[in-house]
Amino acid sequence: MGLLSVRAAARRLGIGRLRPRRVAAAVRASQVWTEVPPRRIKDVKSDRPLPSNAIALTFDDGPDPDVTPRLLKILQAHDARATFFVCGLAASRYPDIVRAVAAAGHAVGGHSWDHRVLRDLTGDEWQRQIDTTHALLADLSGAPVRWFRPPWGIVDSGARERLRRHGVGTMLWSANGADWSSDNPQRIANAAIRGLRPGVVLLLHDAVGDLLSPANIRRPDEPGHREATLAATDLILRAAHERGLQTISLDLLRPDTIPPRTRPRFPALLPKRPGSRT
Repeated sequence: MGLLSVRAAARRLGIGRLRPRRVAAAVRASQVWTEVPPRRIKDVKSDRPLPSNAIALTFDDGPDPDVTPRLLKILQAHDARATFFVCGLAASRYPDIVRAVAAAGHAVGGHSWDHRVLRDLTGDEWQRQIDTTHALLADLSGAPVRWFRPPWGIVDSGARERLRRHGVGTMLWSANGADWSSDNPQRIANAAIRGLRPGVVLLLHDAVGDLLSPANIRRPDEPGHREATLAATDLILRAAHERGLQTISLDLLRPDTIPPRTRPRFPALLPKRPGSRT
């Protein structure tokens, strides 16, 4: 909306003369203004040509001691590559699983330390949520972290720019299995398959980030809570094969080629209950 349009709208609403530049500055400074990272493979360049039928399969919140190892077997059976966005606290509890993810040829990305909203972080908070997490993941996987996904998809422009300066790209998603809201494998698979087309980044989960919060510390021997995602992943990969789609890891893409883009995300568009979406 241009300046004239903003002023015309203000007059129609009877709120008098508006100063659009001040309004824009106020919105950008508010908590509803967030950075919009890429959501699709084609939003980012790669070092070499990618298959035209490529899709990116991603899993958030893990590792989980029960679900993640079984998920690796399913991916291996389909010769599929994926990207695991890992929480540092979970990685510190199950380091061997992170090593197994990397050894199987999958990418390991950052997803904060304990699955909290990353906005207006202090220096100490940034150190714990980002630097400590990425250092741990690099040590376990044997490769630096190149990709980050903010919990619930919420990140401000300052955080994204700070990550970019350290060579880390921020990636959201363009297809969603919504496994956070269902324990029905077919329903999860159907939701994902509806958006399955070349270039998509598909969001699924191999753990529950909510359980990492101090109020919900889980026992190391507690079984996984993403059982339905395992069966759904098998169905999704079968559908991808039938459609001639090929899974790739995000590490084939170059984080330094992400174009800067922003737009406002207003409260109605944000998750009503943080932790329920990714």
